[in-house]
Amino acid sequence: MLQDTAASRETWPDALKALTEAAGVAGAALIISNKHAGNVKEACFFGLSAKFKPDHVKHYAALDPYSPLLDGSWKKLSECIPDPILRSSEWYNDFVLTCGVRDILGVRHLDTPDYHVIFGMHQQIGRSFPAKLDSLIKLVADPLRRAGEHNVECLRSTIGACHEPITELSADSSRYYFHIDNGTRYADETGSVHSTPDQAAAHALTIARELAQDDSWHGSSVLVTNAQGRPIARVRIGR
Repeated sequence: MLQDTAASRETWPDALKALTEAAGVAGAALIISNKHAGNVKEACFFGLSAKFKPDHVKHYAALDPYSPLLDGSWKKLSECIPDPILRSSEWYNDFVLTCGVRDILGVRHLDTPDYHVIFGMHQQIGRSFPAKLDSLIKLVADPLRRAGEHNVECLRSTIGACHEPITELSADSSRYYFHIDNGTRYADETGSVHSTPDQAAAHALTIARELAQDDSWHGSSVLVTNAQGRPIARVRIGR
């Protein structure tokens, strides 16, 4: 079924349904994001989160602290972000928990200069991920990657035909990126739009204050860069 997903986006729901049933989980999501525009271009949700897809695309995707931490290895939400940070996260409280999801196992299985493709499996509140999941994700890794590559190419073709603009920033706004640096940089590849560097620095201070609720982040910093990668500000977290 995942092989069919590479041929058509219309098969995504059936593929995710088959995968969740085989994995013994309560849902899954496949999300393609435009790295330049910082928005979701295509998404398919199955299971617990399916009816909340419009809310995620329109609002919560921009608040997601988990997706920027993903790379080519599978990572659990519960092991990536400390509980105090999750408890203060609007994305976690108003989207993840509202969906009835306890934990997410996710991977960024495709990363190109213009798009990244994220896949996640969801487990409902009150349950843990089954042990058989480790063997299953090894089997689906290549089909997921090929599906992502094919669908990104389809998006590029569609955008080229429609001459869709890459960004939609107003003349007096710029996109800034908020990286967490504690010796290992947790890169922000989505960023957010602010009118001035001072407003971006103020946003970094808000992020630092939220992270400071967890002592393990003390001594780290929030590094703000502009769209060209030039450092704008650095805000220390905690003491």
